[in-house]
Amino acid sequence: MILLAVLLTANVMMAQKKDRTDAFMYNKNGQYEKAMASIEKCVNHEQFLGMKPDDQAQAWLYRAIIYQNVIQSGDEALLAKTPNALEVVYESLMNCMKNPDFLEDNKMEIYQRVGSVMTTYYSKGADDYNSGKFSEAAPMFKKAYDIAKSLGSADANEMLNLAATSALRAEDYNTALGYFTEVKNNGTETADLYRHLAACYNGLGNAEQAMAMINAGLEKNPSDANLILEKVNAYLKEGKAAEAVEDLNKLHELDPENAQLLFALGTIYGDEANEGLYDADKARQYYEQALSIKPDYFDATYNLGVLYTAMANKYIKQANEITGISKKELEQYDGLMEQANELLRTGLPYLRQAYDAQPSDDVKNVLRSIYVQLKMNDELKALMSE
Repeated sequence: MILLAVLLTANVMMAQKKDRTDAFMYNKNGQYEKAMASIEKCVNHEQFLGMKPDDQAQAWLYRAIIYQNVIQSGDEALLAKTPNALEVVYESLMNCMKNPDFLEDNKMEIYQRVGSVMTTYYSKGADDYNSGKFSEAAPMFKKAYDIAKSLGSADANEMLNLAATSALRAEDYNTALGYFTEVKNNGTETADLYRHLAACYNGLGNAEQAMAMINAGLEKNPSDANLILEKVNAYLKEGKAAEAVEDLNKLHELDPENAQLLFALGTIYGDEANEGLYDADKARQYYEQALSIKPDYFDATYNLGVLYTAMANKYIKQANEITGISKKELEQYDGLMEQANELLRTGLPYLRQAYDAQPSDDVKNVLRSIYVQLKMNDELKALMSE
């Protein structure tokens, strides 16, 4: 019985070698479909692991070669039957490379084929990324990274960074976090990396860890404007306007001609919800500074007009609270209304400029209410006909 078992095993091994040889010959003759059938029969046989390591490695290499030839053949009918051909090549080469002796003896061919697969994955990832298919680009870049890493390529970490960025843009925050963490563990600690890690944690709803990443990045890159701005946005989300102002001022010192920073300061000081910070005069100054740098800045123009309108509405509200009809009360009413109207006249050109630049119903309604208040009937009529 023992002898019979040995003979059966030998026969099985010979059959597997024949399948491998058949696959080689079919491939050589361009009969790729038959070659695939033979090599799959070989590597998927339950006794495949019983073959000698070099015989296994040779089978994996044949499998990679066959499927690469299928890809390069351009035979659409055949490719339709093997939509995962590139993954099969990748898997086969990775298995082949597990045998160091076989790899050493065949490294030129193996590395050349592995490099070709890596380039294909990278190109596919780039095409998907540029087409906005971020969720599809991420795994392509990741496979390119895995291959590059196995080859000891200096570009490997950049490929992983692209995979992470793709996952982040696809809002797959868990995957992106894992990839960015590996990028960091590989020795990269740029300001952008910490900013991206923070974005991942924010996407996962972990504001505390996001802030920890921002602070860790600022420890290494204290003057990085993007990290400081990320911190500002985090503070604003948490309602910490005072802390946001502090960091915006730091950014302003680094970049005094940045109109957006001045606008951001204006919005904070111009928001009455920011108790202890609201200062309409400061808000006005920041908006005006922003416009001196960038005269066509729509948001600053519109907000400045709205700021004057909001200040005017306070006087109108006070005037409407006067219910008496005595001379003194009427004079007080007229005085408050004149102050309101003066503010409306000051803010009106900004709102008109904003409307001319970007017409919208919201701005139009504000203009209409001002024209009514100031009894500018001709202007009101012209506005309503637009």
